[in-house]
Amino acid sequence: MSPGLPEIRMKRALAIVILAGILFGAYRIYNSLQFQAAFSSDFYANIADLPFDVTGKGVSITIPLREYRYRTCYDVAIAVPGWLALDDLPLDKGRIRYRFTSDGRTLAQGVIAPKGREHQGQNKDYSLIILFVFDLPFPEAKNGVDLTLEVVSPFDSLRKYMGRIRCLINPDYTFKFDRCYHETLHI
Repeated sequence: MSPGLPEIRMKRALAIVILAGILFGAYRIYNSLQFQAAFSSDFYANIADLPFDVTGKGVSITIPLREYRYRTCYDVAIAVPGWLALDDLPLDKGRIRYRFTSDGRTLAQGVIAPKGREHQGQNKDYSLIILFVFDLPFPEAKNGVDLTLEVVSPFDSLRKYMGRIRCLINPDYTFKFDRCYHETLHI
């Protein structure tokens, strides 16, 4: 006995529902933070790369943070050119004041200093000192946020890099642990 028309329609409808579920699941996986961090070549691209002379007291920069793709944690780093052994990257008493503002309101502020060698790193162009980690979108910032950094105490040991020091901001998320890599620096 061959299946009737209602039974065939029911099987087709079930197949469509299953296919839609598979496609929706694949879409969710593809757009997940873990998948993008593991497989997207631009996930860790800098959202800010600006000159920032941390060797002069009172030097400041303001960075508008409106152009980012991923809802995750980001780190702020001081970068000097070249690949240095971590022990050769100088740490001193330098301190930086940060302030996050949105629509004229201060949302967070503080003064930070490098925490130690475990928060240093390298990429192909720079040796890095990670200062702190924050989330985007920033809580309570409806129209984006501006980050102002000001040198409170100069980083005297970086004087030989004057004119070549940069501030880099990029995702700090690690898919291996599903959290921020430098979580202890989270503000």
